[in-house]
Amino acid sequence: MTLSATATAVRKAHRGTLHTALPDVTTGSTPADPALPVDRTLVHRAHLRDVLPTRLTQHSDTRFSVSARWPREHALYLTPDGRYTASLVLETIRQATLLVSHAGLGVPQGHQFVMWELCHRLEPDWLPARSADPTSLTLEVEVTEVRRRASVPASATMEMVLKSEDRTVGSGSIRFNVTSPAAYTRIRGQVPTTSSLAPHAVLPTPVDPKAVHRGRTCDVVLTPEDAPDTWQLRADLSNELFFDRPNDHVPAMVLVEAAQQAAHLSTATGRFSPQASEMNFGRYVELGTPCRIEAHPGIADDGTARVEVTGHQDGQLAFTIRFEQSVAR
Repeated sequence: MTLSATATAVRKAHRGTLHTALPDVTTGSTPADPALPVDRTLVHRAHLRDVLPTRLTQHSDTRFSVSARWPREHALYLTPDGRYTASLVLETIRQATLLVSHAGLGVPQGHQFVMWELCHRLEPDWLPARSADPTSLTLEVEVTEVRRRASVPASATMEMVLKSEDRTVGSGSIRFNVTSPAAYTRIRGQVPTTSSLAPHAVLPTPVDPKAVHRGRTCDVVLTPEDAPDTWQLRADLSNELFFDRPNDHVPAMVLVEAAQQAAHLSTATGRFSPQASEMNFGRYVELGTPCRIEAHPGIADDGTARVEVTGHQDGQLAFTIRFEQSVAR
């Protein structure tokens, strides 16, 4: 099935509106320094080095611009040959969502975000290689749906246009719920709200890091299985790129990384660079419980390469991630 063309769902931001900067909640300086990242708590990262947004500009109650910078070096989001990955695009969308939610929509710190859908689409062959200067992006964000409980958002949908040097290079969308700490505790029931697993527990054997274009074993999130195109999820809690703060479940971006690695392994070339993705998350993936990852590669009539990756835990579908790679690659 053809992926939804995210670009057609994204409404381009109108020109000519007043730019209202929010330096007090993003960087604490006036004006905000475009070279500095925003407050790390606004994007739920423990380390400033992992923060991508640098500025938030508000145009209206529902329209925002997020400036972001990609690092020149990164253990996870750069391939060994120095090219940025599609996963960095998705992480940029995720961090922009959190920044807009906290600084623009008034979501209090400590509230939990539950992501249901995440999509992206890039112009063919746009993903750049690492350069002497950090890559700068602007995400034009429109909040298309928001439901509030009292004054706090309970759910929202955001659509984004990605621009590089004033050129539109892609688009994205995200749908999520927001829950208070008390409500989250009720939802999770008996599951502890912080990880009780030892961060240095013995992990199963990983697939070859080179086969998934990773330079470090700790970044490999798949363990081989006997069946073809099937693996077990492998979550290294000592890896701060995946688990930079206590968590009671496997973060969605770890599942995205698992899908990306499965796509590499399931295709004949051994390399899959998604131009587009469509992700649906239906259940939490629990820590310490086996999660089976399956990849289903295929080719469309126009030659577009596609991979659908599913994750099952306790016999139930937890997530589905679909990738597309254009003919041009």
